[in-house]
Amino acid sequence: MSLLGIDVGTTGVRVGVVDENGRVLAEESETWKHDAPHPGWAEADAESWWAAVARACRSVVERVGADRIDAVGVVGQAPTAVLVDASGRPLAPAILWLDVRASEEARALDTALGPGRAVAIGGNRMHPYFLGPKLAWIRAHQPRALDAAALVLQSHAFVAMRLTGHAACDPSTAMLCAPLFDARSGAWSEEAARAAGVPMRLLPPIVQAHQVLGGVTRDAATATALREGTPVVAGGGDFAACALGAGVVEEGEACLMLGTAGNLLLPTRDPRFDSRLLNSHHVGAERWLVLAGTLCGAALEWFRRTFAPGTPWETLESEAAGAPPGADGIVVLPYLQGERTPIWDEHARGVFSGLALHHGRGHLYRALLEGIALSFRHSLAVAEATGLRLHEVIATNGAGKSALLRQTLADALGTPLVWSPRSSGTLAGAAVLAGLGAGSIHEAAVGRRWLHDAGGLHRHVPDPGAHARLEEVFARRQALFGAEIAARGSLG
Repeated sequence: MSLLGIDVGTTGVRVGVVDENGRVLAEESETWKHDAPHPGWAEADAESWWAAVARACRSVVERVGADRIDAVGVVGQAPTAVLVDASGRPLAPAILWLDVRASEEARALDTALGPGRAVAIGGNRMHPYFLGPKLAWIRAHQPRALDAAALVLQSHAFVAMRLTGHAACDPSTAMLCAPLFDARSGAWSEEAARAAGVPMRLLPPIVQAHQVLGGVTRDAATATALREGTPVVAGGGDFAACALGAGVVEEGEACLMLGTAGNLLLPTRDPRFDSRLLNSHHVGAERWLVLAGTLCGAALEWFRRTFAPGTPWETLESEAAGAPPGADGIVVLPYLQGERTPIWDEHARGVFSGLALHHGRGHLYRALLEGIALSFRHSLAVAEATGLRLHEVIATNGAGKSALLRQTLADALGTPLVWSPRSSGTLAGAAVLAGLGAGSIHEAAVGRRWLHDAGGLHRHVPDPGAHARLEEVFARRQALFGAEIAARGSLG
């Protein structure tokens, strides 16, 4: 048994073939950059996604052999707004989850629905992050594109449609289409769609992430080297797939996804619907997911590009390790693109506070790592107030390579953290979905066994002294954010 996983990310695509023991037989990646033509905008050419996916697929399939691949799973960033025609061709640049241009539309949609109604329908608050306000913006500013579209797709659904000719949306990403998806009924909301100016015909069928969507078409087989007819499952959000790939499916466990964005993913059997957090569905398991999201890898890349161009990551980490916990008094608000949970403030801005002449680059970098970790700490406090309890964190993805970041996260959260350099993260989740759909995998938590079988696990236990110090920093940070809001108000 071999399963092919595709992860359509914010900064590139990863494609990998995984065997029945979770071993990656072949992997290929391609990078891309999104466009930011105006402040707060984040757009991408979805057609270039497909071209990159096809190239990466050809590379791995030619190494493994098309006949060995039993099924395909596609996961990706969400929420995105990809407007396509009936043949699946993009009609406009895709609007990414990072994009916060729809602030006015989010407020107007919230008002149009009435007090508390958005949360009552979709389980999430109104914010330009979600798909509803994004589509309301398109209705207001690019109405012809919306009228010409046959469907609005998520990133993974766009690729799955190009593979099979069929389109769908799974519950994990439908929840991020708020308020268009009714969280309780599991169907699209006509009330919310009408308020956003979105025709119901644009919203694809809702299916489970591991449901087989169709087989690879002849044209897609030519483009990707996959065998024509190979089953492709509907797929889901990269965040939920990451948790599935790590075998995180039960309450008390959490998956910490450390990519361009950071997501702390907490499974729960019952919906919490605290709108200070993100509320979604798991994939491959009958669970809900509570999400805490903050900028992670993108913030670290910004720091290196701005303060240490060309400097190896190892050098930055060594310098930061020389600074004590608490970064000798520096407190960072890492709000470089606004912030999602739990403050939901797209106008929030980054702050480095407490600088003195004796501080060096290492202090600044350590303070940024702590700022990211304390963003998760802030959201975890909200989750715990709903009754969730955390006893272990599984960290995945690229930014997890930083041992100092991992230890800082354990110290800030006060929870043991495990990371494996051999974890394939979202690719493993995509493969599990493919296996569940094809019937070759029967257990949603198989990713946990794969993780342990891979070996090389790094376990981080919270240091009591560092945890106490970061709790002090956390209290200062809360006061600092209040000052930042006041400063914004005084400056107009």
